[in-house]
Amino acid sequence: MRDLFIVGAGGFGREAVWTVERINALSGGMPQWRILGYADDDPKWKKGDNFEGYPILGSVEEASRDNPGASVFLAIGSNTKREAVYGRLRGHDFPVIIDPKAQISPTTDFRHGGYIAAGAVVQVGATLGKFVIVGANAVVSHDAVIADFVNMGPGTVIASGVKVGKGCAFYANSATMPWITVGERAKVTCGAVVKADVPAGTTV
Repeated sequence: MRDLFIVGAGGFGREAVWTVERINALSGGMPQWRILGYADDDPKWKKGDNFEGYPILGSVEEASRDNPGASVFLAIGSNTKREAVYGRLRGHDFPVIIDPKAQISPTTDFRHGGYIAAGAVVQVGATLGKFVIVGANAVVSHDAVIADFVNMGPGTVIASGVKVGKGCAFYANSATMPWITVGERAKVTCGAVVKADVPAGTTV
């Protein structure tokens, strides 16, 4: 069993813990993770406080210092903030957390730190970069390439062969046509359908 702490004592943190608890419950009596608690820089939290049944371990640096070698999951929805916190952590591994009800092709190419929520489907030949979030019931179709620090909200559909740049955000129920490119840091709003290439930094 590996030690794990969650960065982010909020809604996403609660969801991550719920997923990890379900992974442990389905592990045949040999839990995969020991959840140590939450790290959070928000001054409203004091070290030793309780959040959803787990202790606050202090700031990111405190939790890292006190738990050397522990695995870390970054439950931070903002792509830029998630990337910034990652840059502050050393000496830890960052597992991909996959909900038991997600469907992942064995040919999917993963990088570390990602999260695949319940009902999500990642199809054959897809590539997911570091710290990619695939929300509930989202779909990443075959041969799509998703760069680092991308967040796909619930119900997002990334069509086949799409290339998504670093730091993009797709909000709930957005979708793309196949074989287009979405540039770095672009934002696709709720319900939008992307039919052509999107320049970097654009909101559609």
